[in-house]
Amino acid sequence: MELPRLVMRRALAVALGALLLSLVLGLLRAREDTRREMASSLALARAGAVLSGIGSQDDAAALAALRSLHGLRHLSLALRDAEGRPLPGLPAAAAAEAAGAASPVARLLGLDGPEPAVSWRVPRPDGTAWTVTLTASPDSELQEALGNIAGSFGLLALCSLLMLAVMQWNVRRAFGPLQSLLGAIARVERQDAGALRALGAMPIRELEAIARALKRLVAAQEKAEAARRVLALRLLSLREDERQRLARDLHDEFGQRLTALRVDAAWLTRRLQGQPELQPVAAGMGEQVARVQQDVRGLLARLRPFDTSGGATPTLGRLRAMLEELMAGWRSAAHGHGLGFELEVAGDDALALPQELLLGLYRISQEALTNVARHAGATRARLALRVAGDGDGGGLRVDWSVQDDGRGLDGLEAALQRGSGLAGIKERVWALGGDFDWHGGGTEAGGLSLRASFALERGEQEDAR
Repeated sequence: MELPRLVMRRALAVALGALLLSLVLGLLRAREDTRREMASSLALARAGAVLSGIGSQDDAAALAALRSLHGLRHLSLALRDAEGRPLPGLPAAAAAEAAGAASPVARLLGLDGPEPAVSWRVPRPDGTAWTVTLTASPDSELQEALGNIAGSFGLLALCSLLMLAVMQWNVRRAFGPLQSLLGAIARVERQDAGALRALGAMPIRELEAIARALKRLVAAQEKAEAARRVLALRLLSLREDERQRLARDLHDEFGQRLTALRVDAAWLTRRLQGQPELQPVAAGMGEQVARVQQDVRGLLARLRPFDTSGGATPTLGRLRAMLEELMAGWRSAAHGHGLGFELEVAGDDALALPQELLLGLYRISQEALTNVARHAGATRARLALRVAGDGDGGGLRVDWSVQDDGRGLDGLEAALQRGSGLAGIKERVWALGGDFDWHGGGTEAGGLSLRASFALERGEQEDAR
């Protein structure tokens, strides 16, 4: 439902309720006013009857009859004797005095002028006459009018407050799901779109339109990210293919020629046994050729750690062997330099891994250890790899980390711009659908810790078999 329509419907309901309440209160007030007017008319008729009969009554009876008069509206009664003195015991004098005092409202309305009055003489049995004065007073009428205005204003204020309260409740209830929507947007900023996809239907059409637009935006972003990952994986695959081609060329071309050179050097060494000045040169040539062959084999191992042409199954055990060979090479290269390398691989060696993931884990390990050896100034480097199931047979989780006790990094972005190898690690982890993180630098302990995690679905695990 649209928010304006919802608010207007609730406001219309409150307005109709207020009108109905006003009608009921107006009818009750009309009944009360009618009764008051009827009582006032009867009181005025009684006053006329009493005033017409006091001429034949003695003073005590006349005063008693006048004191019994009540309920005169908008009129004040004053009674004076023949000498003009107010007769005692009557409230007429006080009423007349009150009627003569103009109220602020009467002055505001221009009703503070002389009050109209009617006087006549009533003969007495003793031959004298009393003077009866009836004065019209606007104060009582104003009081009734002000009472009606106050009641109407109070009812209007109550209805307005009630309408505002209902509108506030409607708006707060309508925008209540906005907090969950904002929370989902914050999760999207942290690369987690699950909360946004899990959002239910919004009660307001405007919020539903925003939620749908955000879902479409996230879906388009995820589609673009997936396309970028496919392109990145294809690029990495092309790199691996190029490495495979270079490895084959080195093996086929240089391998045969180096073997021939080594055979020739051995034959020349035997032929020059009687020539001491030339035999060491020939022997040295053979040793240099042997070293070149060893270097070429090491280069081939780095270029082609896992031969995909032989139909070998990529498993955790195969990755363990590749990492152990990599560690052995670094231990040999760092011998005498005070840098130690440790390897920990946890998991079932028979677990099948996708070939891209196996090569990716090997390459990021290779790059991370190269960074430690060249830039960290560390004395210890530790590579850890843990592969475990998620508990319900639905897939595997792979956790990879490399830690050292070197100088660390002050900032990842600066290191990425310097091209220290972290950019390649981060790009490869992202292309494989993993999460990359780092810790270290700026602490007394020093060192750097690189971490990557991969969630391997069951379908991907089956494809690796």
